[in-house]
Parts: sequence; C-alpha cells; structure tokens
Amino acid sequence: MGLKDLLKNVLTKEELSLVKRSFDQVGSIAQLEVPEELKSKEKIIAEKVLHSFKNIKTVVKKSDITQGEYRIRPVKILVGEKTTETLHKENGVLLKLDLNKTFFTPRLSGERLRVLSRINKGDVVADLFCGVGPYSILIAKFSKAKKVIMNDLNKNAVYYLEQNIKLNKLDEKRIEVYNRDAKSFKLKADKVIMNIPKFSESFLKTAFKNCKVGGTVFYYTFANDEELKDRVKEIKRAGDCRILRKTKCGDIGPGTYRWCIDFKKL
Repeated sequence: MGLKDLLKNVLTKEELSLVKRSFDQVGSIAQLEVPEELKSKEKIIAEKVLHSFKNIKTVVKKSDITQGEYRIRPVKILVGEKTTETLHKENGVLLKLDLNKTFFTPRLSGERLRVLSRINKGDVVADLFCGVGPYSILIAKFSKAKKVIMNDLNKNAVYYLEQNIKLNKLDEKRIEVYNRDAKSFKLKADKVIMNIPKFSESFLKTAFKNCKVGGTVFYYTFANDEELKDRVKEIKRAGDCRILRKTKCGDIGPGTYRWCIDFKKL
C-alpha cells in the first residue's frame, strides 16, 4: 500500500496531493519527507505509518538538505522508539548505523548490486567514501576480490563500519579500514568507488591517482541530463580514460539525478 492510499482517510484531497507516494525504510525506521504545508499534520501522518507496519518501530522526518562534509541528512523523531540507530538488512548483508551520525540511503541497493557484479576475482577494490560499508561490506562478503580497502573521514561511520565487518563475519585478512582524507591515499586499485556526488569534481584527481591503468572508477555525481555532458567532459579533462557506462541511480529533485559514470583509466 502506498503512502497516499494509507492516508486517504486522514488527509484532504488537497493535502494528499502534497504527499510523496512512498517513504524510505532503514531497518525499523521509516523516513518521511513532510512538506512545510503539512507540518501541523506530521504527527498524525507518522502515527498512521507506525501503526500500519509491524516492522516499523520509529518514524522520523528528514531534514530538507544533506549537511556538511559527512553528507548527513539529519532526522527528527516524530513517533515510536526514541532512537535513530537501527540494523538494516540489504542484499544479504547487515548494516548497523545511526541516521543522525552517518550517511546512508536505501535507494542505492540495486546500484550496489550492479557494482558488485563488476568486481572480478583477484581485484583490489578501494571504497574511499565507504560510510558504514554498504558497497564494501557487500563486495567483501560476496565477491572474490583479493583486497577491499574501506575508508571514510567520518569517525562515526568508521565506528559502525567496524561493527558491520564483525556482524557479517568477514575475512579481515582481505580488508583494510581507514579513517583518513581520501586525498591522502596513493593506491593502485583495480576498482575505485567514488560515492561522494556532492563534492565529486574536487576528488577527480584522487580517482585517477588511486586507480591502476586499465582499472575502473565508479564515479558518482549529481546532474540533470544536460549537465551530465559537462560531468563527462570534466572527467576526460582530469585524465586519460574511456567512458564505459552512465547509470541513472534515482532522482534527487525535479529533473536532477544521481548518476554513476563508470570509466576506465587508460
């Protein structure tokens, strides 16, 4: 049942027109996006969601924007258990996280499987903005990569990352964990994951520096269809490469999308 259907007997037709069709669920937490016009009804909406889904224990409201260099989109608890920490299950892995301390979106679960499918036996994989590990935990658990390097500047993210490594019973001999500025690395990885779309251009040199010749970079960025051409030009100016694929990974606003541009370093 969609969110609009759920709220038919709670909101007017005009109010329903302002409601999104669905909400994000992270573990036992439902994340709502409540427009300013419905602020007075946010508790009523949240109560309806809480009592309609047995696996939801907390309902929160997302803030309007992602904040700071750690890309955190803070949430406000509306109803239910007073916690923003949860255990999320996705693609066969467990991810413990706190929505107010780390960046995480469940909307990239399919994209993470796509990247997993590109990992070859013996690859060295560098996930330089790994967060709590949704890409790198998945790769370490289900691929035959030789080594998975996991890094994030956010200490809270690394705290949960280390818990998730244990939760998923990974072979720690194949893993390296760091809490560093991505620009400090000098690696020769076969696959480099650059999931920092808001600041992606400033890390292009980092992407090239840490990818071996013949290796692949998964480079995330925000753009509309026209701006995507400029993003491709930026990549080509930064280094010798061949664009392999451009994947649309969901919208972030009217006409603007999260993209992954796969490119091969030449």
